[in-house]
Amino acid sequence: MKRLHLVPVLFVLSCVALLGTAARARCDEVIVFRGDTYAAIAYSPATGNYGYAYNHGSRSSAEAAALRNCTGDDARIVTWVHNGFCALALGDDRSKWGVGWSFGDGATNTYARRRALQECAKQTTNSRILICVCSTNVRPEIP
Repeated sequence: MKRLHLVPVLFVLSCVALLGTAARARCDEVIVFRGDTYAAIAYSPATGNYGYAYNHGSRSSAEAAALRNCTGDDARIVTWVHNGFCALALGDDRSKWGVGWSFGDGATNTYARRRALQECAKQTTNSRILICVCSTNVRPEIP
């Protein structure tokens, strides 16, 4: 039997728009990673578009879904995660980006976001988070 991982998440966010629906995350929210869940983010430097997938049972399934959701002939997987969070940051030069992830016990979106911003800032200016995704069934954070 697989062990449940309880991961406290410090989501201090305003409303998040996702397909016309607003979601509010609470700072007391706890994410439960049940079994094996995967998330992935795809990005197209030519178009600046991205796609994502979460709550998949395998890495390959999450990556395939993220690529299907990303328009652009040059779309590629830029990050993935197993039982955790992954984030994509972009700056002024959209051909450069940064990614971050955090997984397992103690995983937080804060670390994933911070790491993505740091990696992006090494390559371009005005870094910002495009998206942060949790591998389990939680709506992604789109600033």
